[in-house]
Amino acid sequence: MTGSKVTETNYSHHDPEFAQDPYQVFAEVRGKCPLGHSEQLGGFYFPTTYDGVKRVFSEYQTFSSAEGAGLPPQVVKFFPVDLDPPVHTRWRRVLNRFFTQEAAEADRPRIQGIADHLISAFAARGSADFVNELTRPFLAMTTLPVVGVPDKDRPMLSEKLLWMVHNRLFDFEGWVKRYGEIEAYLTGLMGERRSAPARNDLLQCLVDEEFDGRRLTDFEGYQVLILTLFGALDSTSSAMSGALYHLGVHPQDRARLLSGEVPWSVAIEEFLRFTTPIQALRRTVTVEETELDGGVVKKGDFVLALNGAANRDPAKFSDPDQCIISRDAREHMSFGSGAHVCIGRHYARVMIEVCLKTVLGRIGDYKITDGFVPDYTSSEARALKTLPVSFTPRPA
Repeated sequence: MTGSKVTETNYSHHDPEFAQDPYQVFAEVRGKCPLGHSEQLGGFYFPTTYDGVKRVFSEYQTFSSAEGAGLPPQVVKFFPVDLDPPVHTRWRRVLNRFFTQEAAEADRPRIQGIADHLISAFAARGSADFVNELTRPFLAMTTLPVVGVPDKDRPMLSEKLLWMVHNRLFDFEGWVKRYGEIEAYLTGLMGERRSAPARNDLLQCLVDEEFDGRRLTDFEGYQVLILTLFGALDSTSSAMSGALYHLGVHPQDRARLLSGEVPWSVAIEEFLRFTTPIQALRRTVTVEETELDGGVVKKGDFVLALNGAANRDPAKFSDPDQCIISRDAREHMSFGSGAHVCIGRHYARVMIEVCLKTVLGRIGDYKITDGFVPDYTSSEARALKTLPVSFTPRPA
């Protein structure tokens, strides 16, 4: 440990026990010196205030992404999240047109069709697992066509990528095996597209794009695609399933949404704040030393920017451990902040709205199965593993 005045813990975002309620740890640290330190995962610091987390995300000159945003470090860089401006800015400019608010809104009819299709598959049964039969496949089926991945490969990619997200520390050999398989698949996809008819998707953009007068290599394309796929198959699904869980436990909030008392746009921001699908992202200190949340970090130190801690800071959000759907939560940190703010945030908002509206419109009397105890995955992403429900059967 190199800093001074920190709160020592054994916190790790990969620990399944901490994943069940990380907010208790953040509150305890925040109540002492709000800068925490853990020797887990090789050692790292973590701010627990909203302002501290926002500073880490905003000051890329001091808290750099160039050494990677994952902890422990990934074996390869993901573009553009593992880059700093101005190189990061160049990559984002290439990708932005596929993920604008206008593109997401224009895609709403297709997204609606996917939601209806998935619900129709279990509507007549009167029961479902909202995570594995709705939110995860919904996210994959919505996003993979934008990326350019063939529909037939969706189940294979979903299984491998979801396993990789949540098992990096627990089965490294299995992780490396799947990593190699995904790399071979995506670089092969890039190679195939070079001689195939042009299409309007992200894969085609990467094939056609030039950096400094040269085309991207298949591996560079892979570095973009794998990051996009990780986001496409996990994070927004967590927000949707978390919102459905809340609405299942709080039927009065369902009524407030359906009556129009609370606008969907307001509730969705609160669901995003409360669930915080991406809990943490790493940065590396580049200056000799700097103050952070009452402590000191030094050059080379790892800092974990905790989106989840920022979203539960009572100095920013009153009564933060309650999901108050009428709250103005627009300044939440679930999409990060600064140059690296989540590129998929516009699509995420549309998908969450379509999913929730369609569920409440078609099977709005759903009830969470008696005795259900939430169980969350552990990693940079935190999500419900399952959400079993029952409802009055409906014609498909």
